Amino acid sequence: MGSAMTDTTQRFAVIGSSHLYGIIHSYVGPLRDLREKYSVAWETGVPATGRLDFGGLPGWEGCFVAYNTPAAGAPPVVRDQVLYMPPELSRVLGSIPQDTDCIFSLMRGHEFAMSGLVDDPSHADFNDGDSLCEAGRQWVSLEDATAWVREIAAPLFGTHLALKQHFPKARIVHVPAPPPIESQAHIEANVESFGPLFARHGIKPYAMRQRLYKLMYGTLNRDLAAYGIESLPVPSEALTPAGGLRADWARGCLHGNEHYGAALGQQMKRRLQHAPV
Repeated sequence: MGSAMTDTTQRFAVIGSSHLYGIIHSYVGPLRDLREKYSVAWETGVPATGRLDFGGLPGWEGCFVAYNTPAAGAPPVVRDQVLYMPPELSRVLGSIPQDTDCIFSLMRGHEFAMSGLVDDPSHADFNDGDSLCEAGRQWVSLEDATAWVREIAAPLFGTHLALKQHFPKARIVHVPAPPPIESQAHIEANVESFGPLFARHGIKPYAMRQRLYKLMYGTLNRDLAAYGIESLPVPSEALTPAGGLRADWARGCLHGNEHYGAALGQQMKRRLQHAPV
């Protein structure tokens, strides 16, 4: 009698909320269909799931999990080296098959949005070694700025530790949100819910927004790496020469569009192609 065949298929999952739209649009179906097919995730809080295929990945099967961020409850927190995870988040993560080998996380991702976009009354700025504090701004030290961005990114940090705890055998890959859109004209034309705040305080200059983004994600990526969680780089083709998000690759004032989603999908595909069997 022949020996039983072993299933060597590996499985990946991509989980996120609004940052997942561009990927779904490019690899599953148009965004207008997403609103119709997966609106249940926003209406009921129950994540929507489906097959995800980047093409040309023999030996891999993929799925996506689209969820409404508030449905995952309060952000997980780390206190005295103990991770406290809300039960709502555990239920959301339960939508990912437990035998998944690699999880790409686009969860949360806009902790910097308010601080990064709105020119708040403090007008605080800092030098980061590559660029200098804007003239006329209230200067803060790099040490204080780093402590500040760690506080901003704490929900992101805790969420990815929760993924690592919930799926101890899976590779967890953090997918950062897109960098700031360089074009202020594009932001002014796509204010989303920030309109009243922009009218009152204005929009931070691009150089300040980029400094904050680089410091926050540089710090977060190093902190995650200490726990074995890697972070994907931003697709280079999505960037302006100054390192901002191209306006034609943007959706609204914060997100990447279908072009950005397609580029992320190809990055994930390359990561899986080089994953150990």
